[in-house]
Amino acid sequence: MQKLTALISTIAIAALVILGGWWTVFIRSQLLETSRLEEANEKLNEQVRTQGDEIEQLNDDLELAQARVQELEKALWLLKLSHRVARVTVLDQQVDPADPSRVRTVVEFVELNEEGKPAGEPRRIEIEGKQLYIEGLVIKFEDSYVEGGDSLRGSSVAILKRVFSERQSPSEGTPLDSPRMHPLPNQDDSAFDPFYEDLWERFWDYANDPEAAAKKGVRAMHAEAPSIELRSGKTYRVELRASGGLSIQAEQ
Repeated sequence: MQKLTALISTIAIAALVILGGWWTVFIRSQLLETSRLEEANEKLNEQVRTQGDEIEQLNDDLELAQARVQELEKALWLLKLSHRVARVTVLDQQVDPADPSRVRTVVEFVELNEEGKPAGEPRRIEIEGKQLYIEGLVIKFEDSYVEGGDSLRGSSVAILKRVFSERQSPSEGTPLDSPRMHPLPNQDDSAFDPFYEDLWERFWDYANDPEAAAKKGVRAMHAEAPSIELRSGKTYRVELRASGGLSIQAEQ
């Protein structure tokens, strides 16, 4: 009986030892799994934080890119911006019955201010022929000034000098006394700026001295004379592009 009791005690103790060992292993495995889960969770949180920072940086980069696109669009718009400087209306056009190759054309010529209104009294001009040339002196500034909307150099400037036809030499044309000094919406033509006064008074000196012209922000300065074949009853507008020169276009 004592042997049986001892055997049972031994078995019970062994069972307890085995159970304790199993429980220890189980607890350790659970703790290890928990540690692994916590480590994986921390890594995941770190990835989320990193991705969040990357997304925030991408959003910042996108905002900067959008702002840059808007700047470039504005700069391009400023470069292409044109200002109306004059209007030409054909009042009469007659073919010489004795010589069909000879045409006389009468036009009304008026220079315009920035609001598109007459800057002076309209002039009645008669030319021999039907192709009208409008000669002007043009100063073109560096694109960086135009793109930035510089108060003095934010657009090309021009003075219209004379009109003539294909049957006339320029010296035989009709002179124009252009009052225009600032073809910019925010400028007042009555305010004679010393900056322009110097450029106009020494126009051909600067035209022949690119280095001196560059110090003024000038890209080019020269005379030009766009032309168009006039048609009876039509009206034409003379424009000056902010970054370019003079052009003549028929009104719709």
